[in-house]
Amino acid sequence: MFTISKSLSVLHKHVSVFPQTLFVLGSGWNKTLSEVVVEKEIGYKELFGNASTVPGHEGKLIIGLLNNKRVAFMSGRFHMYEGYSSQEVTNPIRIFAKTGLKNLILTAACGALNSKYRVGDIIILNDIITLFLSLNSPLVGPQFIDTSCIFDKELRKKAVCVAKKFDISYHEGSHIFYRGPNYETPADKHALKILGADVCGMSITPETLVARSLGIKVLGLAFVTNLAFVKHDHKEVLREAERGSKKMGTLLKAILL
Repeated sequence: MFTISKSLSVLHKHVSVFPQTLFVLGSGWNKTLSEVVVEKEIGYKELFGNASTVPGHEGKLIIGLLNNKRVAFMSGRFHMYEGYSSQEVTNPIRIFAKTGLKNLILTAACGALNSKYRVGDIIILNDIITLFLSLNSPLVGPQFIDTSCIFDKELRKKAVCVAKKFDISYHEGSHIFYRGPNYETPADKHALKILGADVCGMSITPETLVARSLGIKVLGLAFVTNLAFVKHDHKEVLREAERGSKKMGTLLKAILL
């Protein structure tokens, strides 16, 4: 991947003023883009030096208007299971922070560990478990950031209000990072549930930690595509995410109001 300075140089050639709000669109969340009035698109290969390789992750930066608000979208992300370091997968956040980014809305597909959750539920994240990222932390040096309330309270409150207004099935819960690329074994899932996680996934945690270290407000939204103790595969995840794409788009648009 490019260095941060190289990517910044490329970005500045295309965008003079970067929006203050960035959405990172995980599997299934890309349907929101169909309603965006596009100002600029930049492929990840040009911007970061690497293309996204995961099905369901398009791999481009989009800047445009949604609900008459100028915002940026990462259509897809990089993952550690693709062979990238935690530093590399979070460099986009560092790059955009240098341009004045203030708000980060992270989205992803996830697996449910909480028995009350159902496929199609939106999980408004209220905490993360970072234990499995500790040996590969994206933070270097004495960055003793306060993580007592890692997701912004006001953004969470707004997401809850939107979900209630549009009758979107939601829960507030905690997310645990699982590196992948394999899905969790039944024993893994039992262990993760005992640790206190409600959902698990292969992203969100590295980006959240880096964003908070840079003073960026974060909202985490996860869409349940599979239940913990039921057999599943990536095609199923994408299929369920496609089915839920309308409610995802409704939620993201209304958050901007």
